[in-house]
Parts: sequence; C-alpha cells; structure tokens
Amino acid sequence: MIREGDLIAQFTCLERRVLMIWIEDGVIAPHRDETGYLFDPIDQSRVALACDLHYGMGLEHASLPVILSLIDQLHDARHHLRALTRAVSEQPDTVQQDITRRVSGTGRG
Repeated sequence: MIREGDLIAQFTCLERRVLMIWIEDGVIAPHRDETGYLFDPIDQSRVALACDLHYGMGLEHASLPVILSLIDQLHDARHHLRALTRAVSEQPDTVQQDITRRVSGTGRG
C-alpha cells in the first residue's frame, strides 16, 4: 500500500483536490489510518483508469462514477462467466454438448 503523496507522485496529472473529489464520490475507496489514506494496488489501478478517463479523454467528474460502475459490472459479469464456463467444463460431454446446443439456439427448450 502507498500513501496519498506517493500516489499523486505516480500520476503527474493528478491533482490532490481531484483525488479528494473521487474519494468523496466513491470513485476510489482507499483504506484510511490515523495519518491519512492508503492505496492498495486495486486503488492504484482505479486511479490510473480514472486519470485516463478524466485527463486523457476529458470525461467530467460527474460521469466517472457511472462509467466506473459500468466497468465494475462488466468485470463482475466476466468473473461469473468464467466460473460458469469452468462449471460446464467439469460436466460430462453429453451435458456440455446439450448446453452448447441450447446456448447456440439449435437445441430443445
């Protein structure tokens, strides 16, 4: 984990006041201790994405929570799809083939 000052130093475009807005808006949810905010690798990646969207693409602050929420939903859907794919791959061949037919629209049901 890194401190706020180290995080801001990593992203030369990032302004402290903008980071505070993102924290207040829930865009970034760092840990906090008695001396300030602590950012784990996931927080750092999220800040990098927020910087790209805001500074690189000109996205307004108000849009960030919506966009990042959609990205989170996509990430969740991918995670669930991977879990479902693993579960299907553990089934007997006949079950896998039936699922494939149903998903492709060529099966019964």
